[in-house]
Amino acid sequence: MKQIAIKKTLTYYFTDSCTTNSGSLDEKFEKLDEEMRLLLKKYDVHLAESCIGYYGLKKFSICNCESCGNVMINRDRNPTGFGGGDSACDFELAVLDGGDYRGQQLCEECLPNSHRWGLHP
Repeated sequence: MKQIAIKKTLTYYFTDSCTTNSGSLDEKFEKLDEEMRLLLKKYDVHLAESCIGYYGLKKFSICNCESCGNVMINRDRNPTGFGGGDSACDFELAVLDGGDYRGQQLCEECLPNSHRWGLHP
């Protein structure tokens, strides 16, 4: 029986409004996509789609976990996260939940299980 395998890869890149507005970031991502197409072609894999979303770090309370460095949304400061929508499940794969604990911003993996946003066993 024939099947199709679909692999989703998420990446992130920190930038600022000046870079975004200048168009240089678009050029960088176009080059990256072309290099990815060439690499994937080597393995007979096809790049089906690529998309970019821009999210304000302060607006969404996005930061790096102070313990492990994972990208996270501080849900104590932004309880709604990305606010649902069609792409929210994709973002949740790349950006973990997290919160404040003893003066630090920690991701769900580093928070104690007893914390509201910590991973629960």
